[in-house]
Amino acid sequence: MLVPFWIKTNVGLGYGVTASSEQEAFELLRQYGYPRSDEIVSSVQAGVKFDALDQGHVVPNAGPMVVRGVWFPRLNV
Repeated sequence: MLVPFWIKTNVGLGYGVTASSEQEAFELLRQYGYPRSDEIVSSVQAGVKFDALDQGHVVPNAGPMVVRGVWFPRLNV
């Protein structure tokens, strides 16, 4: 079963990843060089919904949450 994660950092808006586990979510992020070396992960929310995210920037620029991969920034399509 796939779970959408929102990974918040001390820099920027954060990352959206859909994966089968938190560990896999971080593995997918690392494939793209995230989080960057200057970022510290401050929280991880599993089961995040679009309505809980920034409606002005994250939602309009996100890929589909139902597809495995990094959906914010949009890298899974």
